[in-house]
Amino acid sequence: MNLDAYLNLALDAAEKASKAILKEKENLKILSKEDGTALTSADIASNEILSEMLSKSDFKILSEEKILSYEERKNLEYFWLIDPLDGTKGFIKGQDEYCIMISLIHQKRPILALIKSPEKDEIFYAHKESKVYKNSNPLQKNEAFFKENQYTALLSINHLCKEDEEFAIRYKLKALNISSGLKFSALLEGKAGIYRRKENLNIWDIAAGDFLLNQNGGFMGKFDNNLLSYNEQNLRADYFIAVSKKEFLQDFDY
Repeated sequence: MNLDAYLNLALDAAEKASKAILKEKENLKILSKEDGTALTSADIASNEILSEMLSKSDFKILSEEKILSYEERKNLEYFWLIDPLDGTKGFIKGQDEYCIMISLIHQKRPILALIKSPEKDEIFYAHKESKVYKNSNPLQKNEAFFKENQYTALLSINHLCKEDEEFAIRYKLKALNISSGLKFSALLEGKAGIYRRKENLNIWDIAAGDFLLNQNGGFMGKFDNNLLSYNEQNLRADYFIAVSKKEFLQDFDY
């Protein structure tokens, strides 16, 4: 399997979708989904581009904006899992902390992923046989910097449950508030050391961060230290713990 080719396809798709999002932002149209949650013309434009380009691989696509049913995907060996615009709520408010996330799932686990920030024009990416890259260069890890920020916790701006807040207080964690999947970028660069989430998120919100973090020497998994699964009937993932370096797990009771 040529993972380089699939990664290049995903990178090209994310670049074109990013440009479409920025263009839509100039004259944004705000719509609503059937469940009442917000949807924008930028979400739609990004989804259309990603779906069109990734379909060249012949793998089916599960997108936040077009769900692939369990019956359609339960026997698939591979499928794309995408979030065309993660952080829509903040995006509508004018915040710049939103991103595009793409993963290639193989037998319930991601084997390739990227996180793209249109506003910062930054992208983190890798496949299972590569290092993690930021833009065009391998991601550098300053061990002292990672250690310095071990007790900096990522807390959600728009969604924060009481138990996660109490966890931060218990370990006297310094809070770093970042919206959307860009939380994972902060972990990858060692700007934060821990992200604990006792709230079920959709699988497209976390698969890319999961893969990149584990590929980079960190850890993301369930509270029992098993890895998350991305092809179950339920599209909501289990609670998880994520750390910038795997050895940091021993310092927390979660």
